[in-house]
Amino acid sequence: MKALFIKDMRQLWRTFRLPALLLVAIFFALLDPIGARYMPQIMEQLMRGTEGITIIMPEMGPADAMASFFGDLAQLGAFILIVIAMGAVAAERERGISAWLLTRPVGRLPYFWSKFAAYSAGILLTVSAGTLLAALYTASLMGTPPPGPTAWGSFFTALYLELILAIALAASALLRGQVAAGGAAFGFMILLWLPQLFLDQTELGKYMPYRLSSLVTGLLKGSAAPADFLPALPAAFIIAAAVLAVASFYFSRAEL
Repeated sequence: MKALFIKDMRQLWRTFRLPALLLVAIFFALLDPIGARYMPQIMEQLMRGTEGITIIMPEMGPADAMASFFGDLAQLGAFILIVIAMGAVAAERERGISAWLLTRPVGRLPYFWSKFAAYSAGILLTVSAGTLLAALYTASLMGTPPPGPTAWGSFFTALYLELILAIALAASALLRGQVAAGGAAFGFMILLWLPQLFLDQTELGKYMPYRLSSLVTGLLKGSAAPADFLPALPAAFIIAAAVLAVASFYFSRAEL
C-alpha cells in the first residue's frame, strides 16, 4: 500500500494534476484579497461619468476576502478535482495499465484505496497551502482574518472536496470511459446542490451536504458557528462511504 501510495503521488505530480489543483488555490489566494480590498475603488472608477446611477459598495474586510477564497475554492476547485480524478481508474483501465499492474503482487482494493489516499493528500496540501497564502496576503492588505473561523473554514472546505473526490473516484472505478465518469460525477455534484433551491430555509436543509461549503461565509462573518456544520456531516460521510464501498466492491470483481 505504501509503495502504491508513493507511485500515485508521483503520478499526480508528473501528470500535472496536483500542480493544477495547487495553481487554482494559489490563483484565488492572490486574487480574492485584492478583489476584496480594491473592489469599491474599481466600481467607483467604472461608474465615473455615469449619471443617475449610484452604487454603494459595503466596506470589505478580511473575513470577506477569506469567504470569497473559500467559496471560489469549493466551486472551481470541485470542478478541477472532478476533471483530474475522473481518469484515476478509468484512464488506466482504458490503456491497460490496471491490468498490467494487477498481474503483479498488487491487490485490487489496495490499488483503488491508494488512489483515494493520494488524491486526499493532494486536497489537504492544496487547501492548507491555499488558506495559509490567502490569510497572509489578506493580512498584508486588509488586516488579519479571524484565526478560528479561518481554520474551521479550511477544514470544512477540505471535507466538502473530499466528498467530491469520493464521487469522482467512484465514477472512475464504475465506468470505463473518462468522459462518462466525469459526466456522472458532475451530475451527482449538481444533485448535491439542488436541494439548496428548495430546502435551504427549512429544518431539513441543515442536514444537506452542501452546507459544508455554503455555511463557510457565515462562519467567517460571525453568523454561523462550527456546531452548525454538524448536522450535515452524517449525510456527507454516508454518501462518501456508500459510493466508495459500491465502487470498490464493483472494481474488485470487474473485468479489466
